[in-house]
Amino acid sequence: MENFFFGIPTRALFGSNQIQHLGFLLGREQAQRVLLTYGQGSIKRNGIYEAVITELGKADVEVVEFPGIQSNPTLEDVRRGIQICRAKDIDFILAVGGGSVIDASKAISAGVPFAGDVQELLAQGSAKIAEALPLGTILTMAGTGSELNAGAMLTVGEDHKKISMIHPLLFPRFSILDPTYTFTVSEHHSMAGCFDALSHLMESYFLPDRTTEVQDGMNEGVMKTILRNAPLIRANPTDYNARANIMWASSMALAGFQFYLGKSVIDFPVHTLSHELSSLYDMTHGVALAVLMPSWMRFALAKAPDSVATFAVFARNVFGVFEQDDREAALRGIELLEEFIVALGMPSCLRDAGVKHERLEYLARKAAEEGPMHGVCEIGEKEALEIYSASWE
Repeated sequence: MENFFFGIPTRALFGSNQIQHLGFLLGREQAQRVLLTYGQGSIKRNGIYEAVITELGKADVEVVEFPGIQSNPTLEDVRRGIQICRAKDIDFILAVGGGSVIDASKAISAGVPFAGDVQELLAQGSAKIAEALPLGTILTMAGTGSELNAGAMLTVGEDHKKISMIHPLLFPRFSILDPTYTFTVSEHHSMAGCFDALSHLMESYFLPDRTTEVQDGMNEGVMKTILRNAPLIRANPTDYNARANIMWASSMALAGFQFYLGKSVIDFPVHTLSHELSSLYDMTHGVALAVLMPSWMRFALAKAPDSVATFAVFARNVFGVFEQDDREAALRGIELLEEFIVALGMPSCLRDAGVKHERLEYLARKAAEEGPMHGVCEIGEKEALEIYSASWE
């Protein structure tokens, strides 16, 4: 196991009506002027906005609203938020929403004190982050795990490239996690969020180093939790315990990135491949992951024979496969994953998701333009095209 540092400074308040503690939390942060960020208005339709505003009123803080953050947030969203923070002398950001709202808010928090343009803080430029406005979150959609980690993903440029921003100062100070706030999330986005969380776990699980027994055992348990509870939510969207288990599973799946700690390689190739689908087709992130994951698994099995045992362990420990032969067990695990994807009501191939076959080469080129992806095996443009093509039908 490799050396690592692990710490999650975020306070998580989990459960029904935890919003009642918002004033206390803001008081701990000595917040006086709060930027309230949210998306396209769903929180006003489902009652969450009213609950938040009520508690903010009790907290006796000045509130400036910044609505309209879009899915796959852009630098334009972030720049507008930065301008408002500077003009209104904001000292705390409260993000109410899912991963897109939280990610945009993290970038705003880093950009306000930065002298240059916020784009300079993306990817390798994240090292330039020296301070950030404090941030709190109220989660309304489970999936990305952004509420308990230090990363953000933004859409940049005319080709809508997804680029990350990661820094310890971007950990939220607190996150309120109320499962009832996810009751009204659509089936499509609920199931996509479930698979996003599952993919976080799977991609870290399949990394080469198998000496991380604690991380891998925890990972298996959380994966099985998602497999059990996602169908329950589809059957009954207001099943509190199912929503609660999925919300906590998705938070844990990327909380401080603990499931790949101690491994010698850190890479999420299926996420990289899926980002291009989200960029070109505005495809829901979890849907793109679900379509690509089985093809990537079969590709990795063929290209990296040493990985067969790992895929077999996954099939046996997560899906309960009994085949004794490792390769047969691994392939059966992929088949069961595909059955799970169908059970979630997701498309089974890129063609069904609306992707044109003639765009596959473009997707492969964009996915590999920053260099090859790693993990189980190296994936360049040629290999990316092979995976996209296998996923097309």
